[in-house]
Amino acid sequence: MSRILKTSALATFIMLAAAGMVHAQVIEGSHAFTFPENNNQLIAIQQKGGDPGHAGNVKIEFYGHEAFKVTSPEGLTVLFDPWRNDPTGFWGKWFFTDFPEIPVDIAISTHAHFDHDAVHRPHARMVFERPIGEFALGDVEITGLADKHQCASPEHHKWDQVSAAAHITTCPPNNPLGFDNVIQVLRTGGLRIATWGDNRPNPDPSLDDRLRNLDVLILPIDGSKTLLTYEEIGAILEKYKPKAVIPAHYLVKGLSTDVSGFQSAEDWVKTQKDVHRVEGGELVLSASELSGADRRVYYFGDGFKTK
Repeated sequence: MSRILKTSALATFIMLAAAGMVHAQVIEGSHAFTFPENNNQLIAIQQKGGDPGHAGNVKIEFYGHEAFKVTSPEGLTVLFDPWRNDPTGFWGKWFFTDFPEIPVDIAISTHAHFDHDAVHRPHARMVFERPIGEFALGDVEITGLADKHQCASPEHHKWDQVSAAAHITTCPPNNPLGFDNVIQVLRTGGLRIATWGDNRPNPDPSLDDRLRNLDVLILPIDGSKTLLTYEEIGAILEKYKPKAVIPAHYLVKGLSTDVSGFQSAEDWVKTQKDVHRVEGGELVLSASELSGADRRVYYFGDGFKTK
């Protein structure tokens, strides 16, 4: 191919990419080069700076399963654990649709399982897969606490036996990467918000001080007790005493299929004393809102965002 033809072909590809027309041809890996968004807002935030400890309103939006988008008072958006169906097909179809391609500043996964790791789906300006350590930008600070995935199925949903049949060691110290987990703690608006991922019920004791007295703890809670029993949930809440808890990782009507094996969190929610039912998949919290709260439950139920 002549130099002129090569240059012409490259120019055509760049124009198609900019228009998003090559998106359908990208089967694997990042397709961020097709996104129309840019980092202008992040440059402005980088220049302005910010204080994660400064009190303000923090928006929390539920996208189903364990996917939550948090918007800081300054407008920085962080999305945790976007989901997808198992690309191998082995576990069947857990979700009726694909995760929406929403624009966010940061996308983060807690661990390498398909129902938590679809960080390629949102239009994320930054992508962190299982990050450990600290990151700060503007009025957001994120700390990843490395630990381990729950390694034994506590009830009838015997995913650990299926894994064993496939010769996968789910328990440490010889577990594969898929059974590591990183609890993510986000600080913004004067709040500390943690998402548990699929962590084991007893994290390493070295993490205890960092997990005590959280403002919000997002915790996997469902009637099938896929990851945690109600007794384990109670022990976690008693040990760390968050001001508020948000159930996640449960069956959401219109999103989750029966193949997933999940059930509603309703039975557990009904046993709690201070319950706030969230409508429309969106919640706004502040330090003043949570003042005096003790393990208050904010339950999104079947309400979730789609865009």
